[in-house]
Amino acid sequence: MTTAPDIVDIWVNLVTARSAADFLGDPANAHIPQYLGGDGSAGVGTQALLDVMDTHGVATGVLCPGLGMGGGVEDSLALADQHPGRFLVAAALARTERPTRNAAHVREYAEHPRFSLVRITPLATQVPINHALHYPVYAACEEAGIPVAINVGIPGPRVRSRVQHPELLEDVMIDFPDLVIIGAHMGHPYEELLMNYMRKWPNLYLSCTAYAPRYMDPNLVTFMNTSKYRGRVLWGSDEPWFPMTRSITEARALPLDDEAMALFLGGTARRLLDRTIR
Repeated sequence: MTTAPDIVDIWVNLVTARSAADFLGDPANAHIPQYLGGDGSAGVGTQALLDVMDTHGVATGVLCPGLGMGGGVEDSLALADQHPGRFLVAAALARTERPTRNAAHVREYAEHPRFSLVRITPLATQVPINHALHYPVYAACEEAGIPVAINVGIPGPRVRSRVQHPELLEDVMIDFPDLVIIGAHMGHPYEELLMNYMRKWPNLYLSCTAYAPRYMDPNLVTFMNTSKYRGRVLWGSDEPWFPMTRSITEARALPLDDEAMALFLGGTARRLLDRTIR
């Protein structure tokens, strides 16, 4: 008998009617549901999210409110406390113009054991990965032992892509050698570069969030199945914008051995992000 893997979805969104309308109403995102292979519909509310997680055996989802915006992180942490073990909380850097305040928020949130991750989304802010405005947040995360997930590669929305070219990661890895970095949203079409970076930088990981696992680069899948580099790629969906049902079904179909699959689906994420078990 084999033990079912501990599955962690590192990117889930708690949808409200308003947040769905805001996302789909943004002209930059107008083509996203079709692009992702979904219809843009999603269950609304906590129970709807838990239901889809339960359907697919996902133990824990990482919620993603905005950093310092309208109490979203605080509300998500309270929700995570109400559902022990089911949720961890990330915070997406939505506004970059107050870097000192952003760093202070990170230090404050880091006092809560369910706060697990800070997300840097250059496609949304159009501020490059290695810009000085991000450095106070990187410093706060490194000090607190909080990983950062940084979007890399060409994004779906019709915005400038150069702000999240993976080459910009190297400045951050040099300047913050103890910071754990997860390249988010697959980094396509730069998978070969990112594999070389992961060989060079032990604190760099990659995730398939918002990217169809069936289209993952075959060389990357081989990399994930090696004895040395298994566990360096993490699974996540971006539910509901990239539906969890599709993502995990395709992820489970990848040609990985049992250990590599378990690390991909949640083993590495649990080790890096779940501060409640440390």
